[in-house]
Amino acid sequence: MEHQLTGHPIFVEQSDPATVAAFTRTEFESEAMPHVNDLFRTATRILGDCARAEDVVQEVYLQAWKSYHRFEHGTNCRAWLFKILFHCINHHRRKWFRFPLLKESEEFLEANLVAPVPVSGQLTDGEILEALDQIPGDFRAVILLVDVEEFSYKDAAAILSLPLGTVMSRISRGRKLLRGLLQAVAESYGIGTKQAKEQGL
Repeated sequence: MEHQLTGHPIFVEQSDPATVAAFTRTEFESEAMPHVNDLFRTATRILGDCARAEDVVQEVYLQAWKSYHRFEHGTNCRAWLFKILFHCINHHRRKWFRFPLLKESEEFLEANLVAPVPVSGQLTDGEILEALDQIPGDFRAVILLVDVEEFSYKDAAAILSLPLGTVMSRISRGRKLLRGLLQAVAESYGIGTKQAKEQGL
């Protein structure tokens, strides 16, 4: 289902007339608007609040419109918009302090990292998303970009302004955390246990 932005207008009169003449609203809509659903989905999963996610996506498009004259046509517009998205999210996190980005720590990793395990196909999408929401923000962001939005590691690193090695490390650790959580959910339903295996589950 396509998400429709509401509230504040995306196209504002503050834009420089020369910019508007060179890069028209039609061009911007054609290049940038097809990605609104992807941005809204990711913002919602990061923030956990649809209303705040919509506010952030509104801001993404306002900023993108104002700076569209600096966008290099022919490059990855979707990645450019996601970079703006995470910049906006981090800006709002400083105001919405109850949504801090959790930083990696050796103590956390030692306490939570588990060996990769197969995830049962009997789990629902909702259960997978609930497990994803339990992962610390640093790990969740890279999983959303790489595994959900299908960005390359290189693009994800550029979007998050992180070294490539950090993204690769976080995606590996994040996947292990997610698998561990999903395995726990599966076992709560008797999936993957010794008895379930004997019954073919």
